[in-house]
Amino acid sequence: MDTVSLRDKLKKYKKFVKEFTLQNKNGVEDIHKLRLKSRELFSLIDHEDPFFKRIKKVIKLSNKVRDLDVFYEEYIQSLPKKLIKKLDLKTIERYNNLIRVENIEKLHTYLKMFLDIPESVNFKYEEKEFDKSKIDDLEFNPKELHKYRIYIKKRLFKEKNSYPLNKKKIKLLTDIKDILGNINDNSNGFKRLQTYNIDESVLEDIDIYTKKQNGILFDKFKTFNKEVE
Repeated sequence: MDTVSLRDKLKKYKKFVKEFTLQNKNGVEDIHKLRLKSRELFSLIDHEDPFFKRIKKVIKLSNKVRDLDVFYEEYIQSLPKKLIKKLDLKTIERYNNLIRVENIEKLHTYLKMFLDIPESVNFKYEEKEFDKSKIDDLEFNPKELHKYRIYIKKRLFKEKNSYPLNKKKIKLLTDIKDILGNINDNSNGFKRLQTYNIDESVLEDIDIYTKKQNGILFDKFKTFNKEVE
């Protein structure tokens, strides 16, 4: 990895966060961009560097906002229309927006008052090996599946910051990341839906549908993952 390029990435991140806070950005795409830039730096910074924990906090706070966005904008809308019609969308949207505003305020407060972005940090790519023999068991182990998803993300960020670029590998890792992300979003979406006052029979139908979709995605993931070195 090129240290000069990584330092330039940190400089651009500092500029992005400054604009993000000054303009009080809170749109779905704005939050998504903040998370992507934060996660990339997080994957490349030495775990012992003081900034590592600070940027980890940004990711944690933005997660709460992004999860709400994905829940309503993607998960709910991905359900069959016959199931969507059985949901009180107005109540779900109203409650979702109230929580989102609270979490946006917490995120901006941290970015403005507590996030001190240094001029430089110690870059050190750290990757924990993953036992590939456990892949088949991941479908029914959300915690381990999440760990593998993080592992793939770190490998992807490494490839994107390596020269020369291996575009084929980047495409493969991106596809796997997206598939695992969809599985995670579906699982989290259903868990959040359970917090609403929804008829048990409707919830059961949505649970069956969600698990079926995740099963299809997991089979696709295994096919792609066989190509990972």
